Amino acid sequence: MAKKHRWTLAVIASLGVSGTAWAQERESGAVEMDVRAAHGMSGPQVAIGVNLGLGLGHVYKDGTSRTGAREDLKITDAANASLPLLAEVGYRLNPRFYVGLWGSWEKVFTKTNDISCPENFDCNNYQWRFGPEVRYHINPASGFDPWVGLSVGMEILKSHVKGDTQVPLPTGGFAPARIDTRVEDRGPTYARISVGGDVRVSNYLALGPIITASVGSYTVRTGEQTVTVTGLPAQTSAVSAVDDGFHALFTLGVRGIFRAF
Repeated sequence: MAKKHRWTLAVIASLGVSGTAWAQERESGAVEMDVRAAHGMSGPQVAIGVNLGLGLGHVYKDGTSRTGAREDLKITDAANASLPLLAEVGYRLNPRFYVGLWGSWEKVFTKTNDISCPENFDCNNYQWRFGPEVRYHINPASGFDPWVGLSVGMEILKSHVKGDTQVPLPTGGFAPARIDTRVEDRGPTYARISVGGDVRVSNYLALGPIITASVGSYTVRTGEQTVTVTGLPAQTSAVSAVDDGFHALFTLGVRGIFRAF
């Protein structure tokens, strides 16, 4: 009988020790996560991503057409979409706050239209965008960390359009000509809001979606147009002046984040 009691007490003691160890392990893990969240999630990080871009609004207003008429150029008339390649470099100040720089290069898929890309013309457009950014991370200690960011920046749109057409002659009639136009439109990004989430893959790698919406305007337009008529010297002139037009740009994509913490 005494042996039975001793065996029962040994089992109870063993269960008590195991339960205490398990509780201590859970408590230790929680403390470790709290310490990491409070002190360990800071340091440099970089990210790269690929996106789909769309736009609304104007490239410019009140420009001059090839016929001399005044015209507005809307983004939806000039482009189907864009493919921005995103890069970021910054520093995680603490688990909640990140500051850094963002930049993107995007290929613009042009749309045939009478204003900026006539039928049978070769049209090549791309855009640079860049600026500073600050972000707030909502749940940094979890496996999925949503965040929201605010930034400003600069936009530089480069266009190269060339092709064969008919130009009017001073003496009347038309003559075949080659037109080559290079234009740069640039201006500020007044505000850019980004939202996304980081899915932790390891201590040093995360993946996640990103959505951005921005408002900007091309306030400066420079460039030149060269017209070559067969048998005559080429004539080069500056592109005509235009008025500013506001536009909104949107992107949706995915990014990879590399962190040193």
